[in-house]
Amino acid sequence: MRKVILLVLFAFFALSTSASAAYTATSSDLYAYQSGPYKLSVGLWSSTNETVQLTLYSKGPAGQLSPVYSTTVAIGPSVPSPVEKNVGYLAPGTYVVKGDFQGSYGSLGPVGLYQVY
Repeated sequence: MRKVILLVLFAFFALSTSASAAYTATSSDLYAYQSGPYKLSVGLWSSTNETVQLTLYSKGPAGQLSPVYSTTVAIGPSVPSPVEKNVGYLAPGTYVVKGDFQGSYGSLGPVGLYQVY
């Protein structure tokens, strides 16, 4: 029984260690002043070829985050930046972007949220 428990704990630790090796970068606050369709522009940088999951969150009055858009992007030293994505219809409010990098380091460059007319 102890061996089974030790194996389960070891497997859990191994999975949590590999999952924590990724790097997450968060933008400063972005604002949508009017309701309508928006475009997200994100400068991305990485010294290696990897993928990054970009997630746009709406930010509530107490700072709680709710995801509103997500996409996965391949990046690397030779991939042009910034990446621009249509994120759909947004209500007025505060938003932030998180980039979950596959590797141990990455960078979000200039980040902007622009209304599409």
